[in-house]
Amino acid sequence: MGEIVVTEQHWDTRSVRRHPTKQALLDATIADMEATGEASIRVVNVLKEAGASNGSIAYHFGSREALIQEAIAERYLRAVSLGLDAFSSNIRQISTAEELIEFFRSELDRFGGASFHELRVRRLSALGASLLRPGLRDRIVAGQTEYFDRASRPITLLQSKGIINPSLDARSFAAWFLGLLLSRILSDLDSAFESDEAWSEFTLQAILANLLPPASAEESRQVSR
Repeated sequence: MGEIVVTEQHWDTRSVRRHPTKQALLDATIADMEATGEASIRVVNVLKEAGASNGSIAYHFGSREALIQEAIAERYLRAVSLGLDAFSSNIRQISTAEELIEFFRSELDRFGGASFHELRVRRLSALGASLLRPGLRDRIVAGQTEYFDRASRPITLLQSKGIINPSLDARSFAAWFLGLLLSRILSDLDSAFESDEAWSEFTLQAILANLLPPASAEESRQVSR
């Protein structure tokens, strides 16, 4: 297999079939949310940007609050799924343990770096907003469940090839891996961490200890010393 090329594709939730006006309202609300924050969203601006009539929000969502909750969930799912298509496509190309190591090293450099700080902020913001909003929480959980299902499939494929530890729970790994990427927010906030190299190396070793069959995992630790 040649070099794995990581592309900036993503699983776009806008592929879900929605009425064009409903989608336009969601997109306009998300844009306004990113520009001014949830508390500053103005219906008049959303309607203008969406090219929608005054009754559109009530017709498609029922209320302003329902629109905002749907926009928060949509924004979260777009952020969390960024790169999922590329991840799934590229990991399926792997045929050796060495390629697996380099793949995850590349993924950590990409997702764990400061350039993805804003995506981590979006995820935490949405999760925080859902704590007292059961409907929003259910929407995020449903989307997250689908994400874990999709992310686990290529892991299962590599297990069938003998590259990944066959006893690994692929879906649990997908959830754990996403949690690792999200946890990078803590060192993002500390200016003393000028480089993410140490975090990436710690995280890579933890990933390999879980993914690789026992003999391969020990070999990878010896190589890294």
